[in-house]
Amino acid sequence: SNGGSLKSLTADCAEVECDCCTQCFTNPPSQAPSSVSLLVSNLDSGVDPTEIQCCGMTAKEREENLQNVLKDVSDINLISDSFSPQGKAFNWLLYEDGVCMCPNDSSLVQRYVMAVFYFSTNGDSWTSCSADPEETDCEGGVRYLSPVDVCTWKGSQCKRSGSMKIIEFESMNVTGTIPSELSSLQDLQQLYLEKGGLTGSIPPSLGDLTNLRVIDLNFNSLTGPIPKELGGSDRLVVLDLNDNYLSGDLSVLDDLPGLALIQLQDNAFTGIIPDVDLTNLLVFQTHGNELSGSMPQTYCGKLESNGGSLKSLTADCAEVECDCCTECGVGAVDDDTILEGPGNNEVPVDDDVVLVPSAMPSAQPSASIATAPIYSTEIQCCGMTAKER
Repeated sequence: SNGGSLKSLTADCAEVECDCCTQCFTNPPSQAPSSVSLLVSNLDSGVDPTEIQCCGMTAKEREENLQNVLKDVSDINLISDSFSPQGKAFNWLLYEDGVCMCPNDSSLVQRYVMAVFYFSTNGDSWTSCSADPEETDCEGGVRYLSPVDVCTWKGSQCKRSGSMKIIEFESMNVTGTIPSELSSLQDLQQLYLEKGGLTGSIPPSLGDLTNLRVIDLNFNSLTGPIPKELGGSDRLVVLDLNDNYLSGDLSVLDDLPGLALIQLQDNAFTGIIPDVDLTNLLVFQTHGNELSGSMPQTYCGKLESNGGSLKSLTADCAEVECDCCTECGVGAVDDDTILEGPGNNEVPVDDDVVLVPSAMPSAQPSASIATAPIYSTEIQCCGMTAKER
């Protein structure tokens, strides 16, 4: 009303003298007023709900139609809560995004989900490429929430079709929680959220990502079990969860026959190591847990010393009987000296060229491991197997 941008100013006016507030409360409200209801109300909002805005709709019509689409992605109560990551993402789409997203836009859901990811992982506190240019640098990338295609945002890579393929963050102070909405990115193949401060659990909904090949969440503070639903991602090749506070058993491995790299060390897993015939296994590290029983001979037979491809097999040998492990318990080789994600291996991803993550470990792996392909007998380019080439 004074020519500025402030749309909502509230206080307990009986205690805080305020003759300019848009709303006053005599008692704390039972529910925080949503920015949706405040911003499109007639209380000095600055937004005329009857005026035709972008998409050929009034602001109110666009809001309702966007909600109608996104309620299949997030709980409508979370969308309506302006303090939730979902509510913040929705209000950003409505009032702040420089790209006017229409309800029938094919990229609407992807843009909303990536905004939810930003707010859910406390994007304003990232050490690089947060939305505010005054808070962080963003060399070699595009800031999150910029008015451009989300495929160009830092840490995001898309397929030729424009759908999200890779999300990659390492050592960027990515905290908060992993949003379940990522399951709506149906073409997502590689998820790297390493060396941050993520808390909470691994969303079971990630099991809906049937094209997922890589999950790399190491060095965080995640808790709870590996969700059984993750077995739905049966094309998974890399499961890298070391150095968290995860618990429960390892039964999910029964449903992931394509795994080549498994790093579960330094958590709180219990039970026995399941006997699964993982044909392409290259690394299997389980030390630093509370496992028991014995190491199945299936894995021993896959070691390089026995003519197989398995390069690293570790366990707490005092608790898990293992006469074939390459390392036992304390002092076992850390993952940084073996592999860090699939960047040092040929992990196949649909029909696109294999993309190598930009963030590589500071410790250089040995040449024999760094150059060893996962599928050494499969015909690759040049009409040769990977090993021959």
